[in-house]
Amino acid sequence: MNKRRGFTLIELLVVIAIIALLMAILMPALARVRKQAEAVACMANLKQWALAFSMYAEANESRFMDRDDAVGWPDTLEKYYEEPDLKLCPSATVPYSEGGRNPYCAFGESPDNKGSYCINLWIPDEEGKGNLGGNYPPDFQAYWRTPDVKGSDTIPVFGCANQGNADPHHEDDPPEHEGDIWEPNANEMKRFCINRHNKDINMLFLNWNVRKVGLKELWELDWHRDWNPRNDPPPDWPEWMKDYKDYYLY
Repeated sequence: MNKRRGFTLIELLVVIAIIALLMAILMPALARVRKQAEAVACMANLKQWALAFSMYAEANESRFMDRDDAVGWPDTLEKYYEEPDLKLCPSATVPYSEGGRNPYCAFGESPDNKGSYCINLWIPDEEGKGNLGGNYPPDFQAYWRTPDVKGSDTIPVFGCANQGNADPHHEDDPPEHEGDIWEPNANEMKRFCINRHNKDINMLFLNWNVRKVGLKELWELDWHRDWNPRNDPPPDWPEWMKDYKDYYLY
């Protein structure tokens, strides 16, 4: 009766080396697939937020909430969404306080206030110029106030970010380094200018469509009613953004 022959040590080492090689080849591809799936799920979240914002406006005579209620958008829109996780981009679910790092970190410290999306604070139904600065008349209307406006496909409402609200300005500079976390008193475009989805973020627009936005494109969008009236050039891009796609609409 023949004895069963087992694997030799060399054969086992060869098999292990082949498995390790296959894992080294497959892991980057699997990571890319996972990131792509997260970006798609993020867009699905934002489409749900499009319904929430549009239903709010319809219920309020085609007007948005005021600025204070916009800052507290999770509570203001609470009856228009059910899942708390809808406040989180699938790529950014861990707050900075729990070890999350930009651009893949959420804000907030409890399940009730965690989020990784940001509202454009020029959307609210407010009077005057708000936090715009400059030599504008007292009655100048900077806020959009309603979805019933022309050019709504270039007006941001809500998107991926590392803080929950922001009122960007065209003169805002991008982060100096890719992993910079936003700090108080810093310019607020930095809240959106994060490399979360392969040099893009996902954004909901005032026509209720959702699409990818390149980070350099952020300076070309119509955040408020008087965005870049002098057609000023975009900022000087830091080294980490130099090879990103350029967008020049002006």
